[in-house]
Amino acid sequence: MTSQRQSPRRRRQGELEGLVLSALREADGPASAGWVQERLGGDLAYTTVITILTRLLAKGAVTRERTGRSFAWTPVSDRAGLAAYKMRRLLDGESDRKAVLAGFVTSLEPDDARLLRELLERAKDEEDGPDR
Repeated sequence: MTSQRQSPRRRRQGELEGLVLSALREADGPASAGWVQERLGGDLAYTTVITILTRLLAKGAVTRERTGRSFAWTPVSDRAGLAAYKMRRLLDGESDRKAVLAGFVTSLEPDDARLLRELLERAKDEEDGPDR
């Protein structure tokens, strides 16, 4: 009987980035790509981990510092910060920002719309400062 090797499940876009960021947040300090690979169970190729870290670096989600012949990586933002970055980048790529934002807001569930209003009000209060 021959064993059939199952092909790995296809991950959603951004899932690996989230896993890598989560692993980095668990580190006591800057971590190597090898450490991240081990932390994720070793089922990803080292080159895949490097590719993900490099993409996160380009997005401003991680920083790196040279340690010998390789790099140590540190998270700048968490998964929510990375999602917010992606949302801003999508919005920046559109010419009609008002239409995009209107479409987004009208598609929100009532609880999410309420939360967005609260966050916008809080941001306005912080912008106005205590003197106003």
